Amino acid sequence: MDNMSPPTLKLAQKTSSFIAHLTPEPLIPSISKAIELFESDDNGSKIVLFHTPRQLSKSGAYQFSVPTKRKEHQYLISSPISLKDLNLDQSQVRDQYYQDIVSGKEFYYDDKIFPYAQAYAGFQFGHFAGQLGDGRVHNLFQLNNPETGKTYELQLKGSGKTAFSRFADGKAVLRSSVREFIVSEALNGLRIPSIRSLSLSILPGTYAQRNSAETCAVISRFAESWIRIGSFDYYRMRQDRIGLRALSDYVLNNVLTELPIFKKNQYQVIDPEDDDLIEIEDSTRYDQMYRAIVRLNARTVAYWQVYGFINGVLNTDNTSIIGLSLDFGPFNFLDKFDPNFSSNSEDELLRYSYENQPSAIWWNLTRLGESLIELLGAGPDLIDDEKFIKNGVAGEVEKEKLIKRANSIIRNAGKEYKSIFFQHYNELFGKRLGLKEYKKGDEIIYEKLLSILTKTEKDYNKFFLDLQNQDLSKILTNYEIFMSPEIFQRFSNPEDKIDKELQTELTSSFKEFSELYHARLLEQSISPFEISSHYNPLFLPRSWIFEDVIQHTSDNYKEGDTSYLSKLLKMSSNPYDPTKWGDELKDLELKWLGETYDIGKVMQQCSCSS
Repeated sequence: MDNMSPPTLKLAQKTSSFIAHLTPEPLIPSISKAIELFESDDNGSKIVLFHTPRQLSKSGAYQFSVPTKRKEHQYLISSPISLKDLNLDQSQVRDQYYQDIVSGKEFYYDDKIFPYAQAYAGFQFGHFAGQLGDGRVHNLFQLNNPETGKTYELQLKGSGKTAFSRFADGKAVLRSSVREFIVSEALNGLRIPSIRSLSLSILPGTYAQRNSAETCAVISRFAESWIRIGSFDYYRMRQDRIGLRALSDYVLNNVLTELPIFKKNQYQVIDPEDDDLIEIEDSTRYDQMYRAIVRLNARTVAYWQVYGFINGVLNTDNTSIIGLSLDFGPFNFLDKFDPNFSSNSEDELLRYSYENQPSAIWWNLTRLGESLIELLGAGPDLIDDEKFIKNGVAGEVEKEKLIKRANSIIRNAGKEYKSIFFQHYNELFGKRLGLKEYKKGDEIIYEKLLSILTKTEKDYNKFFLDLQNQDLSKILTNYEIFMSPEIFQRFSNPEDKIDKELQTELTSSFKEFSELYHARLLEQSISPFEISSHYNPLFLPRSWIFEDVIQHTSDNYKEGDTSYLSKLLKMSSNPYDPTKWGDELKDLELKWLGETYDIGKVMQQCSCSS
């Protein structure tokens, strides 16, 4: 192999910093014990210790576990972009070793690496759910890309039971696996921070009972870190001060290694009437860590809102500390702009609706602040004091001082979260409208546009494409691009009083928006298309398209036909560049690009069943 060529997965250097720096649960206390158990003939102990769900009796950041061997493991497809980002040889997808590892048929281990499941807890729909953890995930090892300097941890999802499976079966069905495999790469293609998908494999003969018996699958996926807010919830639940500090130190030393240094906190909340707030003059590394986590999540949520992405289940165990879109279940993209839409059919109170996503993530970040209350409250004088590290603070006066400092940092962070969110939102939304840079007052244009789109039922993302292709001189007069065909018909030929009122209301709204927007465009020398074409995707995977692909893959995988899946991967991974969509299945491509207003296809909801 050429020294400059990317290595195969077999030859790639592998590490596992999470298990090198953090402590496992005590039933399998070391890699050597895990290897000894795996290589033994004691199948009963293997089942109990590797695969039997249980409440951990003592703290531990993870549990050693191994993927479950199934009747058959059939590799289907890999993402070429993911292989490149992992610095892996593209041609190796045909190698048996690669296919065996990414499908869970075999796994790699040595004296420093062994598969494990991460422990975490979480608040689900606002209520604490106790111990959760990787119930059907096995973390394998880390891979480094020397060209980018990034290190990613590879894991399998749907690979069998662990100690954290609770009442579940450790499986993932093909339906949900196809959706997650594609959406991870779609979000990456949109430049929205996200976990990534490497490959998808099917497990013929292995079924999971959901609404019916469904064929199972395994995804191999990767991220720079799989730590989530729920990881901190776990140590808070166990009242494990030492473990929580160890996790925080791991994050500082191995994940958020380049924290921004803020000389002055411009987000200081000053309220003379609030006795619970104090001015924060000096910061510690844990303060900086918390602020970094807040800022990263604020940026990601802003991107979701601009592109109309809805996660559907924003629990703390699904919230990444580095702001990655994570754990996709009932996700969707807005087909129409409806702020109250939740893609989760079980979200009856709309807690995780499109409109509520920013507040839901801030709620989760507040829970993180509460988990870190001792580390945030200590301040520079106490944080490295040996007595404090060992025993915490003693005495009511010291505790009150600590709580006030922590509360002040969390309140400050709330102001920072809001500021960073709107900074990214305003800039990115403007780019979708072809504005070179954000100017104060542009948000009025955005608000007027979104108010229109809530009434016109226009395809949300298609609207931006239609607008960017509009001649500048017609922006003031062509109102059809704002409306669905049905609304345009009612607008153009009102038949009753309701239609006439709609016509009057929309005409006024169109005029206000168009005049403001047109005037704003005249302020810049560059054409809006030159900007917006880099930010408005030509394609997004929709629910009805997923249904096409899932059905085709389910019907044809035995013959090795993954053509629909491959086509969807190409289009989703390269949403701005149709030259990378391939020459195959052009009729299907046109169908998927078509604008649909079929009530049975748009704004679909899913359950959490996967």
